[in-house]
Formats: sequence, C-alpha cells, structure tokens
Amino acid sequence: MTASAQALDPIPTRSQRLIKTEVFDAEYYAAECGKDFESKTAAAHHFVQYGMKAGLSFHPLFDLGMFPAPVRDRYKAGDVEFLLAYLRSPQSREHTWSWLFDPAGLKEPGTEGSYLLSKYRAGKIRTLPVPDKLPGHAPAWPEVRALIIAHAHAAKAYELGKKPLRFTTWSESAERKWLEDVQNVPLPSTGTAPVVSIVMPVWNRELAIRDAVESVRQQSLESWELIVVDDGSTDGTRDVARGYARLDSRIRLVEADHLGVCAARNRGIEEAKGEFLAFLDSDNTWRPDFLRNMYAGLNASGGKAAYSAARMLNAREEFTGQPITASQLLVRNYVDLNVLVVQTAFIRELGGFDSNLRRWVDYDLALRITETSSIEYFPFIGCDYVDDDNDDRITRKESSNWEYAVLGKNVQHRFVPDSVNERLRVPSLSVVMRITENIDLAIRNLRRIHETLDADLIELIVLDEVQGFRTSLRLRAALAGLPGLKYVKLPRRYTEAIAYNIGSVHATGSNLLFVKESVEVRAGTLEKLVERLDDACIAAAQPLLTDLSGVVVSAGAGGHRNSLAIPLFRGLNIADARRHSGRAVDELATAVFIVRAEAFERLGRFNAIFAGEAAVTDFLRRLGNAGAGEFVVESAAVAVDHSADAFAEHPSLAAADVDWLSASTEPARPVVAHYRDVGLDILALTAPRNPRLQPAVPVVARLSSGSDPAASLRWAIKIGAEFSVGGDRWGDVPYAADLAEALAARGQEVVVDRVDALARPSNYLDDVVLVIRGLHRCDPQPGKTNILWAISRPDLITSAELAEFDLVFGASKIWCEHVRKEWGIEAHYLPQATNPRRFHPMAATKESPRYDLTFVGGPRKPIGRKIVADCIGLGRGVNVWGPRWEKFIPEEMVIADFIRNDELTAVYNSSEVVLNDHFEDMVRWGFANNRLYDAVASGARVISDDVDGIDEIFKGAVRTYTSTDQLSEILADPSGFPDDSEMASISQMIRDEHNFDQRAASLIDAVRSHRGMGS
Repeated sequence: MTASAQALDPIPTRSQRLIKTEVFDAEYYAAECGKDFESKTAAAHHFVQYGMKAGLSFHPLFDLGMFPAPVRDRYKAGDVEFLLAYLRSPQSREHTWSWLFDPAGLKEPGTEGSYLLSKYRAGKIRTLPVPDKLPGHAPAWPEVRALIIAHAHAAKAYELGKKPLRFTTWSESAERKWLEDVQNVPLPSTGTAPVVSIVMPVWNRELAIRDAVESVRQQSLESWELIVVDDGSTDGTRDVARGYARLDSRIRLVEADHLGVCAARNRGIEEAKGEFLAFLDSDNTWRPDFLRNMYAGLNASGGKAAYSAARMLNAREEFTGQPITASQLLVRNYVDLNVLVVQTAFIRELGGFDSNLRRWVDYDLALRITETSSIEYFPFIGCDYVDDDNDDRITRKESSNWEYAVLGKNVQHRFVPDSVNERLRVPSLSVVMRITENIDLAIRNLRRIHETLDADLIELIVLDEVQGFRTSLRLRAALAGLPGLKYVKLPRRYTEAIAYNIGSVHATGSNLLFVKESVEVRAGTLEKLVERLDDACIAAAQPLLTDLSGVVVSAGAGGHRNSLAIPLFRGLNIADARRHSGRAVDELATAVFIVRAEAFERLGRFNAIFAGEAAVTDFLRRLGNAGAGEFVVESAAVAVDHSADAFAEHPSLAAADVDWLSASTEPARPVVAHYRDVGLDILALTAPRNPRLQPAVPVVARLSSGSDPAASLRWAIKIGAEFSVGGDRWGDVPYAADLAEALAARGQEVVVDRVDALARPSNYLDDVVLVIRGLHRCDPQPGKTNILWAISRPDLITSAELAEFDLVFGASKIWCEHVRKEWGIEAHYLPQATNPRRFHPMAATKESPRYDLTFVGGPRKPIGRKIVADCIGLGRGVNVWGPRWEKFIPEEMVIADFIRNDELTAVYNSSEVVLNDHFEDMVRWGFANNRLYDAVASGARVISDDVDGIDEIFKGAVRTYTSTDQLSEILADPSGFPDDSEMASISQMIRDEHNFDQRAASLIDAVRSHRGMGS
C-alpha cells in the first residue's frame, strides 16, 4: 500500500483487518500499553493509531526488534497490509520472530503462507516452535502466554510508576479544591490534651532553631506539643530552647547525650502524649495551616499516615509531593519527614527510627509504614524546606551509601518470583544471577549453566534489573523454558548486594552460587564446586576465572598488608595457575563463588551499604574471620568473565565503599609462596595509585631450575582456536594438548595460548614461541626462539611472515621445497602426528554399533563436504558427527553434533570406512590433515580426496579419488584396501613413526641447536 493510499485508509479499516486475521492479541497489547480498553476493537484502534508508531507489539510471540529494518520501518509507519503480507511471505520464515517463535520449526500442513500467529490465540493448546538457542525446553503455549502477559503488566507498572521527585510548577487549583473538601472537618477544642506531638531534634543549631519553633507557635491548630530533643549541643541551642519553653507551656526541652538524630527522635517519641506525631527539622519551617490541614485530612480519611507537599528553597523554586504507592517507594523516597504525620501508636508499634542508620532514616520509616499500611498524600504545601549546601546538614556529612543500607534492609522480602514449579526434591545448588545490561550474554550463560547440571539438582534464581520495558520482556521470554527458574523483576537497578540478598531469600538449595551475568560457567564446573563443599573444612570455593581470551583473571587472592588482596596469577596462562593446589588462598573472586547457604544466612548475607562489588569482598572477609573454613580454588573448573580484561589494570573498588570494608584476615601464606609453587618468583610489587582501592601488581620471573637452567625451556604453543565452547571443538585444541604433553614428558615447561591470548601479558616468561599455523597468524615475540609449524591453510602464509621466524616447519614436502627454492627460507619437513595413547585399535564388542561410512567434522558451504555429498550422490548413506549438518544432509544421517576426541577411536574402530577431505589449498600443496593419522592409527580404512604424499605415508590404508567414478569403484570394491593383517601393521607403523613424542623430540633438538645448547 502506498503512503497516499494508506492515508486514505481509515484507522478502523486497518484495525478490523487485524482483528479479522486473528493475529491481534488485545489482552497482551493492553499489558504492553499499561492501559485498559473497553473492547478488542478499541485496543486494535489504539494499536494502529499509536502503538505501531511506538514500536509496540500486538502479540506475545512477535518481537519487532528481530525483524529486518525495512519491515520495522513500514511497521512504524502503520502499514498493516504490508505487515500481514510479510508475515505470510517465505522471507518471514528465514528468521525468528521472537525468543519463543521460529517459524521454520512449523512444518505442519497448512502453515505455508498462513497467518501463523493466528494459530496462537488465548485458550489454544499448541506446541511452540522455539529456536534452537532457547534455554531449557519448549514451554506450553497457554502457560507462556499468561507468563508473558503477567510480566508485561509488572514491567509496565514499574515503568509508569517512576515519577520525578520534584516539580517546577504547582497546581494552586488542586490545592484549593482539597482544602475546600476538608474545610468543615471539626477540629479539637482548645485546652484539651495535645492532639499532635511534634518532635524536633537539634544539635548545635542555635541560629537556625528560632524560625522553626516560631513556625510551630504560629500554627492555626493550637492543640499541639513541641518536644525539642537536644542531642548534646555544645553551643547555645539549649538556652534558646529553654527560653521558648518558659515562654510557651506547650514547648518542652529534653536534654540528652549526643547519640545521633535517630536516638533523639526516638526519645521524643517516648515523651509524646499526642494522638499523632509530626517531625520538624530545626532548619525548616511549616506554613501556619500545616497541622490543621493534616489533622483534618487524617480525620476525614481515617488513615494512619499522610504527608503533604513542600516548597524547596534552593537555587530555583521547586515542589515535592504526589500520590505514591508502596511499589513506587521501592524505587526512591518521595516522602519528606518534615511533612509526614503518623499515628503515635502506629509509629511506636513500628519501633520508631532505626538508630543504626545515619542517613535516609525518613526513607526507612516510610518503607516500614508501607509494609502494613499506606501513606496518603494531601495536595497542599505544608513546609518551606531549606535545601542548601550547608556542610552541617546530614545530607552533606553522611555518605549516600546509606540509601542502599535502607533499601537492603527493607526490600529483601518484598518480591515474589513470577513462577515457582513444584520440585520432586530439594536442589543441592541455588544459582543466583543479577541481570542488568547484556541480556544476550546472560541468556547464553544461563543456558550453559542449565546444560551442565542435572535440572533436579539445581535451581536458577534470576534478578531482572534490566532498564527498558522491551529488553526486560525479551529476557523473560527467552528464559520461559528453563525448569526450576525463579524469576524476580525488580523495579530499579539496586546494587549487587541488594539484588543478591533478594535472590537468596528464595533459595532452597543447601549451597549458593553467586555469579555475575557476564560469567560463563564451563561444563563440569558446577559439579566440581559442589563436591568441594562436601568437605566440611572448606567454607567457600571458586573456579579458575579467566577473561574471554583464556588468560587468568583470578585463581583466588593473597592478602597483602599494604593494598587490597592480590589476585593470584593474573595475566598468566591457565596451565600456570593449574600448577597451584588452589589451597590456602585468602580471598576469592567476586565474579563467581560458591558458599553454603547456612553460613551465608548466619553471617547476615551481604551488607547492603556497599554500592559495588565490595559487598562480596566484605562478606568473604567476614566469612574468613568467622573461622568457617578455608577458601579454595578448583582449578579443574573454569569460568570465563566476558567483562574482565587480564591485560588491563585491575578495576578498583568504589571509593565510597572502602570505609565499610571488614578487616582482612591474616594471610595464610605470603603471596610470594603461592608464586613459587608454580615455578615463579616475585621480583617486585608495583604499588597501585590507591592501595585502599587497588591491589599491588607482582612483577614475576621464572625460578631457576637448578644447575642447568637451560635444561628446561618454557614453550608457548600458539593456536588459532578461540577460548570458547565452539573453539574447544577445533582440532587444533587436542593437537596442541597432545604436543604439549609430549614436550612436558621430555622435561619442558609448556603452555598453550588460544588466538585471543597470543599477546598474553606474561609472554615475557616464555623461551620458545611455537605457532601451529592454521587459520590465524601469530606474530613472533622479540628475544625468543620463534617457530612456525605450518600444518594447514598454506595459501594464508606469506614469505614475509616466514622471514620473521627463527625456525620454519611444514607438514608438506612440496611446500617446504617451494619455500626453500622460491622464498629462500629454510623450511623443514615435519608431518602431522597422532597420539597412540588415544588412537589405537580396539577390540570390538557385541554392544558396539557398526557404521558403514563415517565422517567426523563440520560442514562447509555450499554443499557441506564434497566427499560426503559425493557418497550421498552415489546412493550411499553416511554417518556424520558434527554441528549444523542438518542444513546439508538428511537429519537421520547426523549421529551427533559433537564427539569428544577421546571417543573418536571407538567410532573409527566401528566404521567400515572413514571419509576425509581437505581444504583446496591443502590439496594443492600436499598437506595431509590430522584426521588421516588418527583414523589409521585407530586401525581404520580411509577414503580421501587426493593429496600428494598420502600413499607414501599411509601405505594403502588411505585410498584417494579425483572423480565420482573413482569413488564409486572404491566403494564397490573394499578389497582394494590392505587386509586385516596388513592394516594392523600399517596402523602400528603410524603410531610408532608419526606420534607426538617423535615430533616433540625433533622440535626440541632443533631449538637446542638454534640456541647453541648442544644435543
């Protein structure tokens, strides 16, 4: 529809079109808007006129943000017909519509070209076509619809409930009308007992108190008493108060020691005789009718508490005061104590003011009032409030952190998870995660957690502090399929301590894992941490924490008297940290740790006064001081903090938090002792700019290995795989691990760096840099022995790159010859290898599955893999292990999307023939890949594309083809392979001559020769 045609198309026509197609969910749209509509038609009219322009959704399974930009533009222009046409088009089936709806998953008859969302209406029981990446399982449609609508209501209520604290205008007409309504409320007769007791705490306010007291004496309601509580003043304040007490019998002076404003107010509450209590600070003044109006309003309503508006006297005139709910008070304080009036009996029932607080005490009182009652708002100006920069004011002298202390004290039990499933047994672990910003990362990390532990043993508690209605709704939808989830939507971004404490209230597990949204918990980590706490001597544990590149961020921390605790082994390789026992550490990482729920509750949870992660540091210090046991690091467990950077300076604590930190324990061991455990010595400690906020940074060097320091070199093997779950599946990873094991067996110290850690901060410790050259280049390191071993992708390697290395090896004879002749660079032939301890023939069992043709590896566009496609084209089935193969071959041929390297030999032994192919440049340059060595070492017969040198290396165990006719002949005549006896001999030869032990020996000899170390 053109823009001009759409302009002529009336809104009712477009809205009726939506209703007719049954894709419009009026109940859900009302929740998105935060409105009530008289009818579905009224809701549809509003959607077409306003909702589309605002990007609101018309259905729980429609998320506009997941649609292409042109669709979003036409949607916001109100083009209903375009939207409906797109939803029926094939293009719409090429992407997900929300976290819960992937139209590609709907393959039932009648869905092609239909309005798919019309099948998902209220009351319909249907299976949701969820995307593959959805955490958990596909939830039932009726339940998830109700869940999302309820979340939309809650999130929208929080969003709409956020109001400004101050206004620059005042409605005199609204004030006048309210005053007229209470004008005839009878007032107490003069001379009776005081109706209102006024408490005024003072401390050294000789000059300010007079105006405040005079404003009380001028009140039109005369039935009051003023209790001035002097909090140990040392100036003339008491004399001024005594003078007023002599002048007016309704004024009393109570003299007290200097115990603080809360104690002073509580003393005044004890002395009060009136039915109601009011509070006036010594630097503020009431308007003459304040008490009269408050009494009249409370008498008319029968309420227990009420407050009025106030005029703020600062650089510009502003006003405070508006109707508020208990939920709105969970966001911020809208009630000023100077205009609050409360029943005396009620405030005594509440226990008065909390004397442990030094600021935000009025907020604390308001929150406690609204736990059982409400605070009414009377729209008149009752007070002129001095809001200046006087240094004597509590708001200037005391930290703003007290707001967090007040919130933390009052909100812990105010929230209830939106859905709690019945559990068959109590979980052993409750995982608490606060989500504030990166929801995609948090969703992925929650999915990892869910996949790594039995759902019956774990419960997930999510605290949603996401800003923005749409983002929060997207998060809730994404987590709708997680079993055992307790989801709490919070009205504002609190602090780590407050959110974690709220989550812990709902935890039922015997152990608690606190984990940041940015932390990815790797497989096996949760089980190992829970096992650690089976030891009663251990109070808390953490996994080895790395950054995204795989470089260590924290392996616990060692106490230091002149700075914060020092994160152990920060900037080192994982292998370095794993040489440590993980015991006798003084503190743990704040990003992820596990503790017993009993100990957490016994110590009073996190102290809510902290603004940042210091709350976790403080708790761990208190736990250590309590003698609950030792802290340990489980180095076999790994967690990756995507927000950390081991290359950067350690983030400091918030300066506002430091004063409240509990004292650290006496270090169990000197930091230098921890480093010596892993073969390193601390040469110096670099002092931080602010030792109270930051740790010192160790400058380390390798310890001497004895009389012959050159006997053991430190090797850094550099590979192109990322430090991720996907990267773990690259063949480079086990290849480097096997080579590292072989080098270590010959007395070398070895670490392996992934692609993003090629420039690891501790590179200076290495002696030898060995680049296993595949997809990614790695620059050599000055001052080291730099080796490049080309095993694949030769077209990516240039002469300039090779010229920078001290030693060059290649897994192809013809490539090495080319490098020598054409580039003038000495390149040594060093073919790939296998690990005989992992790959070897296995005796068949009756239970072992038998496979005809087998392929292990990922697909490549556009056809998957040529050899697999060729076999299928010849009518042969192939058993495939690898990710994303469903897009290229029949699903029944995909056995699994991944197989561990340790399980490969069993598959090879159970296969009649293993299929293999290479990148085109590997074929051209004669690079035989590692799969051939592993398969033949396992005793398997292999068919591969033709690569120079294969026949020479594998002696007929690998047959090659260049055309489908040749492939057909090979498949038809298995007798072309060696017989079983000869295959066993060839397999043994590969294991004996082409193993990593042999390659390690060659590399060590070459390095020692290059360094002039002799043989």
